[in-house]
Amino acid sequence: MNKNDSKYFKSAEKMHNALITLLNKKDFELITVKEICELAGVNRSTFYLHYDNSYDLLKETIEAVYKDFFSRFSADGNKEINLKEKSDEELILVTPNYLMPYLEFVEDNRKLFFIMYEKNEMMGAEKTYEKWFKEIFGPILTRFGVSQEDQPFIMIFYLKGIIGIINEWLARDCKESKETIISIIQKCIPSTRKDD
Repeated sequence: MNKNDSKYFKSAEKMHNALITLLNKKDFELITVKEICELAGVNRSTFYLHYDNSYDLLKETIEAVYKDFFSRFSADGNKEINLKEKSDEELILVTPNYLMPYLEFVEDNRKLFFIMYEKNEMMGAEKTYEKWFKEIFGPILTRFGVSQEDQPFIMIFYLKGIIGIINEWLARDCKESKETIISIIQKCIPSTRKDD
């Protein structure tokens, strides 16, 4: 089956959805390929045409979920940010307008995200954020007068800090309100000013 075929993508989507459904019922380690195939309505040979094992499916499912999120979020993403038309205040991305959609997305997919963070090294979860941070934060940091040499360090500070807070929130089964998490993130990140 060719990865460019729509039939391939439909089968993959069915398996992504089956895995997400099963994750809401049991731990990932207890989910079998047989269960995934039965729920997705595909046979095992189709599964193994796509993936070597369930970890491959998990990785691709995370990528697909992120792609879906960022495609919806891109209205305020890098390609739509015209820095010349925005005030400095509008370029601070740790506001509820930017954080709430992301926290809603994390909460809706909490089981998937918890596994992603739990297996962070295997999944390379941070790579997903890095591209987003570079595309969105890079031009904004430049606007705020942050040197190219300093930008990677500032971006990794934001990246690790926000991931750490969200990871802790997931470990607590998202018991705190999203508003509380936004407030915590905002307390941790100082405002950026050109004259600093």
